Amino acid sequence: MSSAGTRSSPSVRSQISIDASAASPAVAAPPVIRPSAGRWRNDTDLEKQVELQRSQANNLRSTVLLTYGAVGVALGDLGTSPIYTLSSVFRAPPSEDEVLGAMSIIFWAMTLILLVKYQLIVLNADDHGEGGTFALYSLLCRFIGINPGLKGKPTADDLSLLRYSTSRGQYARQGIAAGPAPKKTLLRRMGTGDTIAPALRKLFRSSRVAQTLLLLLVLMMTAMVIGDGVLTPAQTVLGAFGAISVKAPSFPQSSIAGISMGVLALLFAVQPLGSQYLGDVYAPILLLWFLLQIVVGIHNIAVFAPWIGKAINPYYLYRFFTSGVSADLAWRSTATIFLCITGAEASYADMGHFTRKSIRIAFVGILYPSVMISYFGQSAWLIKNPGSYATSFFASIPWGHGFFYFYFVVTVLAACVASQTMISAAYSIVRQSMALRCFPRMKVIHTSTKVAGQIWIPAVTVFIGAFTIAAVGIFQNSIALGFSYGVCVSTLMMGTDLLIALTMIVVWELPLICPILFLLFFGFIDSIFWTANLTKIPLGGWFAVAVAASVCLFSYIWFLGTSLKRQYAVEHEENYSDVMSPRSQPAQLAPALSTIYQNVQAGYDLTRLPGLGLFYSEQNDERHCPTVLAKFVRRLNALPELSAIVTVRSVPVSSVSPQERLLLRDVPNCPGVVQCIVRYGYQDKVSQGDTFLAALLKEVDRQGALDINSLCQDRVMYVILSSKLSGDRRGNPTVASVLKAGFVNWVYAPLAQILSISVSENWDLPQDRTLQMGVSLAI
Repeated sequence: MSSAGTRSSPSVRSQISIDASAASPAVAAPPVIRPSAGRWRNDTDLEKQVELQRSQANNLRSTVLLTYGAVGVALGDLGTSPIYTLSSVFRAPPSEDEVLGAMSIIFWAMTLILLVKYQLIVLNADDHGEGGTFALYSLLCRFIGINPGLKGKPTADDLSLLRYSTSRGQYARQGIAAGPAPKKTLLRRMGTGDTIAPALRKLFRSSRVAQTLLLLLVLMMTAMVIGDGVLTPAQTVLGAFGAISVKAPSFPQSSIAGISMGVLALLFAVQPLGSQYLGDVYAPILLLWFLLQIVVGIHNIAVFAPWIGKAINPYYLYRFFTSGVSADLAWRSTATIFLCITGAEASYADMGHFTRKSIRIAFVGILYPSVMISYFGQSAWLIKNPGSYATSFFASIPWGHGFFYFYFVVTVLAACVASQTMISAAYSIVRQSMALRCFPRMKVIHTSTKVAGQIWIPAVTVFIGAFTIAAVGIFQNSIALGFSYGVCVSTLMMGTDLLIALTMIVVWELPLICPILFLLFFGFIDSIFWTANLTKIPLGGWFAVAVAASVCLFSYIWFLGTSLKRQYAVEHEENYSDVMSPRSQPAQLAPALSTIYQNVQAGYDLTRLPGLGLFYSEQNDERHCPTVLAKFVRRLNALPELSAIVTVRSVPVSSVSPQERLLLRDVPNCPGVVQCIVRYGYQDKVSQGDTFLAALLKEVDRQGALDINSLCQDRVMYVILSSKLSGDRRGNPTVASVLKAGFVNWVYAPLAQILSISVSENWDLPQDRTLQMGVSLAI
């Protein structure tokens, strides 16, 4: 053992010795406090708070404000796509049919993929208001009833508490999500609830391979978001500064890249302000941007090609792929046309920062019509001016130099706003990864008291910022970046198709024909874009793929390591009876530390130390003794007179009232040992100081038998467990055991050593009263 504060044994021994000598051997132990065994005390259902919070977020005022913010954050990437999409499609002056064909693809891609697929279908798949890949994964795991980190078997405390309340545990035991059974709509009456859904749940619960494949798909998709995420800010900002080359062709491209890098550095520097504040600041910029797109688009349509609306006819889309003129160009061109919808996944991941309703209103009411008018106007201008295809967006700006420079400034600001979409999405994804133990614990700062998903993660800001600026330095211009952009997002969309189809079966329990038609229709469209984008890999797509592969590998390594630790804990669980029953009779208080070691050597009954011991553990069920308490008892043959096994939990509400923070119950047949769940909302600061102690002791000591002030001052011991995973190749090694040991010793253990974060520092544990017990887990 070592002290968390001094990391030395003598300070620990002196602390225990002083506490032990504070009482005489003749002093009787205080009355044993026994909350009702087997039941949690103060188990108020926090679902009411969740529903209240959701109703507040969905009222008229909140919806208007969140819609305003969503315009500035969630939809920025989609809103600025006209800057670089059409100018990246053609490699030579296009014909009228080619422009109409490209415009037809843009129209139907935005309508079918963005409006129908994402706004009407995908946004419905949320996990407590959170969107994105990991939200889908979490939703599926809860409805299937699996926990891949423990061979598919949820832990006992997950079954009883299930994220934030115990009142819905029966649904988890049935393999169904927390919450009431779905309403039997007409589609669900025709659905898979009694046939395919249970069979599919059973398959995932019983098959480790199926669970691993699902996890690998999710990790790959998450990494793809971050992989293309480092290119989104670079692409939009570089594309905006491309206007300089329109008015000053001799201006060095390296200087444009340098200016862009400076703007990006400033963008990442303001992230601590939070999504809500940035959304409020950014929203007026994007609203002005959308207004300018409408005005300029209508002008270009009226002046150059009033008949451009005929591009919505799918015939032109067909001709784009089949005509002899554009046959060679068509396939590769779809990879650049795909840039008009690359922000779809980011807006879905940003749902936790806002609400489903606010994103839908912002998209349908503002973004879709304005961006569509902008594309039609740009296409109308391009038909009459095909020679300026490479700079079509800025070259199509009318009304002289003054308006051009005004539009240029607004465009640069809008590009900075668009970058926020992917940055905010990355925060949400990483936080969800941390919750599912696929990422190490990082510092997460909540920037809103109303919306749980509005967060800032400093480490993610540094990572994405560094790679984004590096991308600008490598590619130098938006045309080159266009070749590297889209590979990961198109792969991500294919994965989303698979997960949504699975959600339709096991969560929504729709008729089997629904996921089949969904995959056939949207899977076919997405596969066209995906295969076209794969051709970009040698041209620059390797950069995003390399970043995504690194993130995916890191996430899987971390998940495997933490899963091995949790699996070890489950396989080596000890029942309380095994740890405590031979020593069930309380002994007199020991007068000195030497007596403790004499008792250990002689095998006497447990020595009861005066004071309170807080043992921190993620494991907190009735039968199994947590490792931290078992190790303490085994080493010292002693136990504090009052011992509390503390588990800290986060719940999806902004703040938990003090009356509802603690859940307590007694451990059966273990006098003086209680279990405690401490619940914190996402806005609450996790603090285990004197305020928490007083609340805990007051709840435990309803009979008034303890001296709370004395305990809080100098008779409390905080015990945390620091476990180190190591590979053991002794005995009869097999190929699998040698590979596992090598992975643990040479891959996971060094990473864990570098990225470990002290619980005592995060939770305000007093350093001079904290004991950190080290344990080596030999796998």
